[in-house]
Amino acid sequence: MAFGDLFKSKSERDKEQVKKRRQAFRQAENSVDVVKDRIAKLKKERDKAWGEARTYLKDGQKAAANRSLQTCRASEMLMSKLEMKRWVFEQLLTKLELAKTDQEFANALGAINTVVHIDPEQVADVLGEVEDKLGDQVDTDKIWQKMYGKEMDGVNTEMTDVIPSIDEMQKQLQDEVAEEIGGSRSVQPEREKETGPSAKDKISEGRKRLRDLMEGDK
Repeated sequence: MAFGDLFKSKSERDKEQVKKRRQAFRQAENSVDVVKDRIAKLKKERDKAWGEARTYLKDGQKAAANRSLQTCRASEMLMSKLEMKRWVFEQLLTKLELAKTDQEFANALGAINTVVHIDPEQVADVLGEVEDKLGDQVDTDKIWQKMYGKEMDGVNTEMTDVIPSIDEMQKQLQDEVAEEIGGSRSVQPEREKETGPSAKDKISEGRKRLRDLMEGDK
């Protein structure tokens, strides 16, 4: 306690404590919002890099497409790490908020205790029942903690388990570009106009045209 606090009333000290606690939680929530904003920015950067990779690949520029994919994957890895940290931080913040509620309940009960007279035997009976309930709550908390541990195991899985490799991203990119190229023909036979090419035909033709582009770039 600071020296100046000695001259403050209990009411003043309590108000200041409540204010500091409110500011601390607001600061924590602001930190979460900052992380969310950063994740949103990374998503935009990832989507932009993916779009650039598609454009490069359509033009037959494989090396440039690969560089964009590297940027895309780097953004994915950063987002995954930030999401994991945000999730853990929010779990801890929730627990602290529950602790704050317990403190508020304790203060309220303390205030009630000064104006209410209760039969000691009745209090003992009630507290005995409460103790039994709290024992059940401890068991329930253990179950939640076990589930929390399982969830954290999933969160801490190697990044390679949740983030596609460059080879996988290249394949997905090529499929998207092939389908887009295959469906971009401006002139079609009359019969094909009536029935329309299947998605499989589009991708097949797109892959052929994409290979021609890539070979022309060599």
